Amino acid sequence: MLLKHTLLYLPAQFVGPLFQLLAMIVWTHVVDEHTLGVITLITATHELLQIGFLAWWSQYALRFLGRYQDAGDGPRFYRTENAVLLASVVLQSAAVVGILLLVIAPGAGTGLLLATIAYVITRSLNLYIGERARARQQIRVYTIQQVFGPSVGFIVGLLLIKLIGQSPEWPLAGYALAQLIAAIIVLPWIGWSHRLWPIDREIVVHALRYGLPLIVGGALGWVGLNASRFIISQFSGVAAAGLFAVGYGLGQRAAAVAAMLVTAAAFPLAVRSIEQGGNQAGMRQLATNSALLVAILAPSLAGIIMLRTEIVHLLIAAPFQAVTLAILPLSTLAGAIRNLRAHFGDQVFLLQNRTRWMMAIAAIDASTTVVLSALFLPRWGLTGVAAATVLAALAAAIVSFSIGFSKFGLRLPISHLLRIALATIAMAALLRIFPEARSLAVLAAHVAAGAAAYFGALALLYAPSLVRMLRPRPQHSRA
Repeated sequence: MLLKHTLLYLPAQFVGPLFQLLAMIVWTHVVDEHTLGVITLITATHELLQIGFLAWWSQYALRFLGRYQDAGDGPRFYRTENAVLLASVVLQSAAVVGILLLVIAPGAGTGLLLATIAYVITRSLNLYIGERARARQQIRVYTIQQVFGPSVGFIVGLLLIKLIGQSPEWPLAGYALAQLIAAIIVLPWIGWSHRLWPIDREIVVHALRYGLPLIVGGALGWVGLNASRFIISQFSGVAAAGLFAVGYGLGQRAAAVAAMLVTAAAFPLAVRSIEQGGNQAGMRQLATNSALLVAILAPSLAGIIMLRTEIVHLLIAAPFQAVTLAILPLSTLAGAIRNLRAHFGDQVFLLQNRTRWMMAIAAIDASTTVVLSALFLPRWGLTGVAAATVLAALAAAIVSFSIGFSKFGLRLPISHLLRIALATIAMAALLRIFPEARSLAVLAAHVAAGAAAYFGALALLYAPSLVRMLRPRPQHSRA
């Protein structure tokens, strides 16, 4: 079931994040450090606003929407949903304007203000519609929300930069237009209502009780992920933040792309398992999910570390190369640790309705990131800040897994992890003997060879299981 759903979600989980990764590379060639710094700070700010004003409701819908639909209470949920969405986008728009004018770009013109507001509203709608589609197993809707905005928005934004100029409002405007179209396209397929009233107080109270710890935990998680950018901007300038954003963003995005290949289908299956089979069934499903997650994260991390020199020299513009080369391995490691925690360790607390634990764990990540980034920046520069994010991610992950193992019966799929580790080592050994690629074609060949070595080693290690799967089933003759 997990593998089937993962394959169905694969286009959405690959194409959209791939374009986000591609955008980070292309922007280094078409805009300067200051413009890239403004763009990354605005998108990071929206992530915080999304957490504060809408993620609590998104997580509630993902966890409990099925109950309302099964009980015939869909219209009651939809009315309340409309009111929450309206309030959310209004508050997010006001907040992002204030942050833009006070922190990011005090001299921002009308064009940047309008593009930022449009980006925030449409991105919020895309993210929420996508989460609700996961709850209802609407893979087509989810795919459109994940793919259309990042891909078409990137192309439109790039065209606007080429035709009009390098100002940061043009990429934001391109994304906003594509995201709006994506939301409109799926309206006929999703359950929704035109009504805003009456709001169901019972639903809101339940959602807040479930989601408030997620707001705090999510905000702290955002601090852990993004505080380093703002600390650099404050003490070293927006241009330095732009330089840092490339290597840091590539590493985080690469880890997220790898993780998202297998996570969209995973959590809904864990929810179904614990609802239908109880706690042990839910924990077993989480363990199965984690094996697939590690199977994609481990070779991705190893591949980036082994091929980092040729990746940076061939893909990143010269002014960004030195910093990116130093930061990329560290940021990818931090991203891998955070994604493993988010999509395995922390999901225990969501399934058990113990979301307050997530606040404490996120606080560890956030506080460690802020303190170490401030301490490391003067001494070791941007590389020191990247190292601080690794230590912070590791500290939070240790606490998360310790609680999951000791209190809720979480288990590691040891036999799977050992085979994944051996296959990853085999891949890294092969990549180590390759000389540095001098062209994109050779880089692609190195990536393909590494992938072939990894999957070939996995096939050998899982040979008995594969033989059983592929063996024809005996046909029972009818009496």
